[in-house]
Amino acid sequence: LLETLREYGREKLEQDGTLPDLRRRHHSWYRQFALQAESEWIGPRQVAWLARLEREQPNLREAMEYGLSTAADSAEAGLEIATALYPFWVSRGLLREGRRWLDRALAQEGGHDTALRVKALHSASVLASRHEDLERAAELIDEGRVLAETRGSALDRALMLQADGAHALHGGNPEHAVISFTEALEVLRGERNLLAHVTALHALGLAHEILGHAEAATGCLDEAIRITESHGESVYLGRSSLTLGLVMWREGERDRAVLLLRKGLELPRVVDDPFGATWCLEILAWISCRENDFHRAAVLLAAAEMLRQRVGTSIVQIPDLTESHNECELVTRRSLGARAFETASREGEALGFTAAASYALGERLPAAPRRGDPAAALTKRERQVADLVAQGLTNKAIAARLVISQRTAQGHVEHVLAKLGFSSRAQIAAWVTELSADPGASRP
Repeated sequence: LLETLREYGREKLEQDGTLPDLRRRHHSWYRQFALQAESEWIGPRQVAWLARLEREQPNLREAMEYGLSTAADSAEAGLEIATALYPFWVSRGLLREGRRWLDRALAQEGGHDTALRVKALHSASVLASRHEDLERAAELIDEGRVLAETRGSALDRALMLQADGAHALHGGNPEHAVISFTEALEVLRGERNLLAHVTALHALGLAHEILGHAEAATGCLDEAIRITESHGESVYLGRSSLTLGLVMWREGERDRAVLLLRKGLELPRVVDDPFGATWCLEILAWISCRENDFHRAAVLLAAAEMLRQRVGTSIVQIPDLTESHNECELVTRRSLGARAFETASREGEALGFTAAASYALGERLPAAPRRGDPAAALTKRERQVADLVAQGLTNKAIAARLVISQRTAQGHVEHVLAKLGFSSRAQIAAWVTELSADPGASRP
């Protein structure tokens, strides 16, 4: 009904000729909204901004769409909002969406302000590196570096050095990453760009950890933790804590490592940060394996993998850490045996984000809804959508099949995931298949 009302209202606005002015005003308001969120990102309002930005995604998408249209006043109209939303996309693991909007905005013809375009190229390249598209990231870095060196400021050059460091880190070259991040920080420490400062410190700390430079890694991560704690920030406080936990574990300080990893997992749960949670689960799995708790290790490995699928990355995202992952999986599988390993893996795959965090933290898991129980809360329409997901249909195809809007179909899929405690469409498909195979299960 709400979608129908929205379409009706839009038709009326088109008929009386006020839609263009309303869209301009809408874009202007959400541009200021996005810029304010960006300016307050490293601060005590971060959690509130994450929730607001999540709720306002449809409006922000509409504003960016307008900014990329021919009706926009300038070529920067869409790019400005897309660039301001970069920290939100990174925090929530929305790599595909962020890349899509930034690439579209960067492809717009017309002149861009140098600082804005460099900032956008930096954001797009970091997202591409994290998404394991290193070739595209390199193209964006090359363009940004030329622009920064010929027409940019010291901050512009530092941002491109930071992007280059991220590319090197994700490309398996931590030595080069250390050089780039260190040079970038010489400028960023004197600028009032706390987001760039903190992210560079965290990444430099990780690069040092990979190289076995425990003292240097600890220095960078301690500095990042001090800055984020003093400003009431949550996302990079969590990520820096978990990375410092990895350093401490490598150095044999197991108890301190676990405390840091718990902190690194509690904060991602608050802000819904799948990146941070994934690495906490992964490292806790390594610790469990080392302590011969192989069932727990297998559950955590599988839960981490499900989160990686959610954001579209793999363990290879940081190539230098794959050896620890492979060793943990090999030892765990061999110790449990194939059948027990697969059983534990299925347990981890079924947890979802919140339940996986609770499991890792030793909290009591919420009772799972009984299979086929109407209390599992799927409506008749949601059950139809679940069946279509199991058939492999996309949201667009589901919308066409059920004669509803694509946005409504997406909403139904999200509700099904939430109600069943799942994190992927594959889990929905497996659930439907299992339910169909059990003739004794009641169907909602």
